[in-house]
Amino acid sequence: MVTKRFAVLGSPIEHSKSPLIHNTAYGVLGLDWSYEKIEIPRAGLRKFISELDAAWSGFSVTMPLKEEAFRFVDSKNEAAELTGAVNTLARTQTGWAGYNTDVFGIVQAVRTAGIGQLETVLIIGSGATATSSVVAVRELAPDAKISIFARNAKARAALVKFAGSIGLQARSVRSLKSSAQRADLVISTLPGGALDAISSKLRRGFGFNPRGSVLDVAYSPWPSVFAAHWSDAGKPTISGLDMLMWQAIAQLRIFTQGDAETPLPNEVAVVEAVRHALENLS
Repeated sequence: MVTKRFAVLGSPIEHSKSPLIHNTAYGVLGLDWSYEKIEIPRAGLRKFISELDAAWSGFSVTMPLKEEAFRFVDSKNEAAELTGAVNTLARTQTGWAGYNTDVFGIVQAVRTAGIGQLETVLIIGSGATATSSVVAVRELAPDAKISIFARNAKARAALVKFAGSIGLQARSVRSLKSSAQRADLVISTLPGGALDAISSKLRRGFGFNPRGSVLDVAYSPWPSVFAAHWSDAGKPTISGLDMLMWQAIAQLRIFTQGDAETPLPNEVAVVEAVRHALENLS
């Protein structure tokens, strides 16, 4: 008999890998819990939560619900407070606690890839994941110089200002090619396919020869058209699946122990099982 229920909420949600990750982990941990995916449209989160029965213990929250989740939770962790976005909900005795585990996911994905010293970082995009990326850079390399590339000028400027407010050096850039070539790490936070057209232009002229690494949150197909420039050049590439896995590990810590900082029992085995499940899926 299932004792606790969990799910990922968002729209679109059909292709989410979160059920695979969490249910695989539950098996390793010996937990009789269930995890599913539920389509919830924009502005539909509060109503959904208000109608739940007590069996529902927590949720992963994806777009377009992260900002809405931030607004109604009763408490938040530091990463959520900083970014204004919640991607994890956990039921407590006093209400719902909100967490941002995307920051942890980015940090762990970069660290486990063995990326060296970061002096320059380019972040592509200006949404919630880009904001989480800025906070992740503060943890990975607080002295790094950050460049922000995004088409929305207002959001781009706001992200530069946010980076400065937490003690980071950041600037807005208009040339993706030159900035991406020089960066020690490029983090693309755009959805799959969003960079395909511009990626095809990168090799024109004198070509494109990146010197650093890339983390592309888009992971299907992999490598993405954008990340392929780095793999072709023999440079490290980090798939968004790595970020997805690690942010889920933090969620599992929260769901099982109420704390994102304390490793799971037998966490190494959990990570290995999840990696294997994701590799077999692809």
